[in-house]
This record gives sequence, structure tokens and C-alpha cells, in this order.
Amino acid sequence: MIDVTARIAELMRVKNWTAYKLSEKTEISTNAIYDWFKAGATPTLANIVRICDALDITLEFFFCGGREYTDEERRVLDKWVSLSEFEKNTVKSLIDAFTLAKYDD
Repeated sequence: MIDVTARIAELMRVKNWTAYKLSEKTEISTNAIYDWFKAGATPTLANIVRICDALDITLEFFFCGGREYTDEERRVLDKWVSLSEFEKNTVKSLIDAFTLAKYDD
């Protein structure tokens, strides 16, 4: 299970943000942020969403790590979720065909 507070601290380090800066960007009180680190309190999911928005990351990235998607990848994924199962299977088949063609060269 992910240590939410440690993950927030890690992301703050990456951005070189202080608790004050995080508070400023999320409109979460600095006292609440300090409580997460000092008193062992846990942020609510709503506050985690605010943090993700401020850091311009997805909840998936927050909890799972990995790399962030490019704008182009996000546009494709946004369209993907609106496709029917038939359309998704068609796209998968097309990707498989491209993959096979690449290895046939």
C-alpha cells in the first residue's frame, strides 16, 4: 500500500515546493499539510485530487507512479474511453497489424 504522505513529500521535492507553496497552489491550509507530516494525519481523497491538479498529474500517476502521458497520448486516451467495444477491438487489430508489419521488414 502506498504511503500517501511520503508520496506527497516526494512530489514536493521533485517540484522543489515547500508546504507553503503546496498550500498556495491547492488552497489547503498549511496547518493541514504540516499535520500530514508531523501528526501522521492522512489527507482526504478530495485533497489528494487538489494536489494532483496543482502538480498537473493524474491520480493514477500519484498512486502508481510511472511516467506521465504526453498531451497527444492524453488526447488518444480521452477518445479511447468513448469508443464502443467493437471500435476498441478494431483499433487493437490495427495496432497488432502495424506491430507485425514492423517486424516483417
